[in-house]
Amino acid sequence: MQLYLAVKGLVRNKEGKILVVQRSVGDDHKPGVWETPGGGVDQEEAPQKALEREIKEETGLDVIVGDSINIFTFRKDTGEFKVGITFLCDLPEGTDETSVVLSPEHSEYRWVAAADFQDLPSIPSLYQEIAEYAKKYEAPAKE
Repeated sequence: MQLYLAVKGLVRNKEGKILVVQRSVGDDHKPGVWETPGGGVDQEEAPQKALEREIKEETGLDVIVGDSINIFTFRKDTGEFKVGITFLCDLPEGTDETSVVLSPEHSEYRWVAAADFQDLPSIPSLYQEIAEYAKKYEAPAKE
């Protein structure tokens, strides 16, 4: 069995919201589903560099790739099996978060609070990943 490596980024803005993108309806894997940006790692490419490239290709944004926060596996609708790594990502100082330019792979984007992601159609493992991120990285509300 051939294994492929994928990378995903939880891209955060200054307000702590995360960038999510909706897969195009014609996509070969989970069309219409909301996800975090990312994609495949090319041969002999470092995962962090692959993520920088993929986020730039999919959203037009430059990011600063930080720590890895999750390792996951999945099988694409095409049967291809992948192992994935999710990294925290931040926008460089001065980045205009409204300057997102989507590739044809995605039809829409949103900046959402982690708690609001559960209201979007996605996959169970991503709901769990974002909930774990919120527990670990989001500051508790001040009363």
